[in-house]
Amino acid sequence: MKTLHAKVILIFVLVTLVAALGGCAPTATVPAWSSVTVAGGIVYTGGQAGRVYALDATNGVEIWQYPPSSEKAVGPLYAAPVLLEDTLYIGSHDNNLYALDANTGSLRWKFSTNGYILAEVSVSDGLLYLASSDHKIYALEAKSGLKKWEFATRNWVWARPVVANDRVYVASFDHRLYCLDAITGQKLWDFQAGGAFAGSPVVAGDTVYCGAFDGKVYALEASSGTVRWQFQTGHWVWAGPLVMEKVVYVGSLDRRLYALDAVTGAKFWDFAADGLIRATPAYANGLLYVGTDSGVLHALDASTGQQKWVFKADQAMLTSPVVYDGTVYVSVLGDMIYALDAETGVQRWSVTPSKRK
Repeated sequence: MKTLHAKVILIFVLVTLVAALGGCAPTATVPAWSSVTVAGGIVYTGGQAGRVYALDATNGVEIWQYPPSSEKAVGPLYAAPVLLEDTLYIGSHDNNLYALDANTGSLRWKFSTNGYILAEVSVSDGLLYLASSDHKIYALEAKSGLKKWEFATRNWVWARPVVANDRVYVASFDHRLYCLDAITGQKLWDFQAGGAFAGSPVVAGDTVYCGAFDGKVYALEASSGTVRWQFQTGHWVWAGPLVMEKVVYVGSLDRRLYALDAVTGAKFWDFAADGLIRATPAYANGLLYVGTDSGVLHALDASTGQQKWVFKADQAMLTSPVVYDGTVYVSVLGDMIYALDAETGVQRWSVTPSKRK
């Protein structure tokens, strides 16, 4: 278990040092933490192999892949694909955002940045909001990929931009959370924390919630960035928060999941997980699903934090689970995807798409 914990931290430190020295992190040193999206009975995913897969959600059987097996793969894929109508959007470590036909997997267009893309895009009113490690946020037309505007932060942006009320909230490694006008890209305000922001913020009502590498969870006034409250955890907060029914759920690299009052920041409970919590938990029907870098998925009662069941995979879980039609889908390092019964944790199927012949 300690080896896995050390591996995750080492990956981050190596990438950080290389970038800080002005170099380019080689793909081979950065294992991709693939993510999944499930819609219309189809699981969409990417991964280290540099291919996007569409799988039957009931059994994991491949429907299509991009690029086709006869063509060279793209760079490793970290973010969850995003589906808008019949187009699938996914960014790559090769610096490109790909727009694919969701039915066939054929390429519609691609947009190039000057840095690798680790976060999924956000979509609002026909525009895509794309974060890149070139320090920038891009607003693109969803149909064509035409750039409308760009905004430069002072460091990487690994987190998905969040759009709410005609504003875009951007978390950057420069220790700042930015609020931008969604139409023009003009900065409205920024907030500086004591550490980098790696996870996506979340907007609930008139409050923005975010976690930082100073170990704190922040609640900010959405209109101004004024701090409403802050909560100190025991280590970096890499995962983005989840807000449900006036409760903020957030994991920390101190191996705990916290349930906080969304209004005051007071702690309701915390749960000691079996490993570092790198990703936002999922919620469905009163249960939270929390993955760890030790390969454990915990199912918890959202009201009490009591564990209902646990599932152990072979590799680290660095992305958020997805709950769809009574099934929890979760991916691990190495590109394996597990489908589990959401109520019991019993495995329904598993598959590593890149290793299928």
